[in-house]
Amino acid sequence: ARPDTRMATGYNAVPPPGHLPEAEAEAEPVLTGNTANMTPQERLAALKAKLKDARLKNHKAVVAEDRRNKLGPDALKKERAERAYAKAKEDGHVETEEEKLLRTTAEQAGEHSYKMEKKEKRRGEYGWDVFNNEAQYRHYKKQLRRSGDVGRIGNAEADDADPDPLAYGEARPVEQARVQALVDDMHEAALRRAEWSRRRTFDEARDVTYINKRNEIYNKKIERAFDPYTAEIKANLERGTAL
Repeated sequence: ARPDTRMATGYNAVPPPGHLPEAEAEAEPVLTGNTANMTPQERLAALKAKLKDARLKNHKAVVAEDRRNKLGPDALKKERAERAYAKAKEDGHVETEEEKLLRTTAEQAGEHSYKMEKKEKRRGEYGWDVFNNEAQYRHYKKQLRRSGDVGRIGNAEADDADPDPLAYGEARPVEQARVQALVDDMHEAALRRAEWSRRRTFDEARDVTYINKRNEIYNKKIERAFDPYTAEIKANLERGTAL
């Protein structure tokens, strides 16, 4: 896949005080092994230039090390990939979008489209919106798969005439196998919840804003998402100072 051409996490380093442009630094005299022909002023200027050069190199090394530590290996790896992509693009070795489409088969295109649709459907199911219609439907399909043939309705029952809402109590009794399948499924669900979730300590001083366990989890997810923005509003309402 083509790397992201956007810049990685930014890093700004403050240059050392008294930093001169390279042109000015190169104009300074340089100390050599033979300093007998140099005047004291020239030797002093050369020593200052050498000291400045050492200070700049030291600062450059410190900044490079600090940058590596702050950005981390992922950002540095991304930068290397961006530089490699930019160089390949400049040399003309980067494959264009048309060339990629020409060598893509119909099977690959269909698989990519299916993955993107699946990803788009699941994109809104994170955070506090986990009990949406799509998630509940998938849970229902899992229950049907676990129940097997016991939970299926026969063709004869499905083709019955429209039921009379006033004919209360005339429905045929439910088979014992179906009742047992429902009991087994509820028992397995309770075991899965006990194994998956750890017991949380109950805070008696915390305000009760829920009516059941599911609503409590839902409210906690909302609080994590919106509390940073509604804390002041809630405080004003409690103090009675809201506008």
